[in-house]
Amino acid sequence: MPTYRFSVELSESLPMHPDETPIQPAELRTFVSDLFQKTGMPSSDADSTAEVLVGTDLRGIFSHGTRLAPNYLKHILDGHMKAHPQPKVERETPAMAVVDADRGIGHLAARDGMQRAIEKARQVGVGMVNVRRSHHLGAASIYAMQALAHGMIGFTTTNTGGPSVAPFGGRDSALANHPLAWAFPTREGFPIVIDTAAGVAAWQRVETMRIYGQKLPPDWCLDKEGNPTDDPAEAFIMFPAGGTRGYGLAVAAGLLAGALSGGQVPSRRERYNAATDSEHTFTAISIERFVSREQFLGEVDEMIAACHRTPPRDGFERVCLPGELEWEREQQWRENGIPLHRDHLTLLAEIADRLGVKVFW
Repeated sequence: MPTYRFSVELSESLPMHPDETPIQPAELRTFVSDLFQKTGMPSSDADSTAEVLVGTDLRGIFSHGTRLAPNYLKHILDGHMKAHPQPKVERETPAMAVVDADRGIGHLAARDGMQRAIEKARQVGVGMVNVRRSHHLGAASIYAMQALAHGMIGFTTTNTGGPSVAPFGGRDSALANHPLAWAFPTREGFPIVIDTAAGVAAWQRVETMRIYGQKLPPDWCLDKEGNPTDDPAEAFIMFPAGGTRGYGLAVAAGLLAGALSGGQVPSRRERYNAATDSEHTFTAISIERFVSREQFLGEVDEMIAACHRTPPRDGFERVCLPGELEWEREQQWRENGIPLHRDHLTLLAEIADRLGVKVFW
């Protein structure tokens, strides 16, 4: 089985980059938890936050994992985010809820929001929870996948930050790069996990490409003057994914997670205000309320088999399902260590020095 790491095309298999160091997940979790505890965050919350961030790295989503920990820690230290919030339920029925996260870290608000949705789905079939006054939640797929442990389908989207994505046909930004993620249980092996963004890529992925010295595809971004650019450092406005399709997803996510939570749409916000307000939507679906589990999984099996038996096009090693490569990475890296770039480790070391935590690598 090849070793997969970050690349523009997920179908590529690449050797360890010379600027990467393998880091053991357990050591990284302890280290990241220690960092958050230094801010006054309770140890259980710090452990949960570290689990999410390292779990994101394990799936190869470096753009949304521990590399963002320094940003979150600085937000807490600067008073923009609470280390020990007191969330409260503002509206609730058997099928839905709206929760005020009290400006706590988004990862904990998201974990608790999906758990509440799961509990509601267990009772009435479908549970939907919107969370407001939260913070950036990292990789949306992590919370959609929470539903898998309960045999359910999960969905997550979020409304974070100000405008950074152009509407279809436009040269300036009016929408945010909202993520949307679905997780579907399978009979065995990898689950089907779809984690996409309304823009052509996540902004943190653009940053990842910068540190690896990669150029952007020519149809991804514009610079501040509205001109096309392939330089990640100059990218300022992103095109919607698939033209009108991503445009529609950006509008839907902003309204579903933002407006429906009592928040604001991106055009009312400053571009970089994820530290002050984010809203999230979590949905859990109990399969058995709709169809027998065996019948559902039988159709899942057929979809997987149909995709796997499709001959690959030139330039592709094989045909994979969404989430399959990430699952393979996780199995490999749990054993062999997570390959973290030196810039990634430098960011962690700098915040560790500020907080008085010793690095272990």
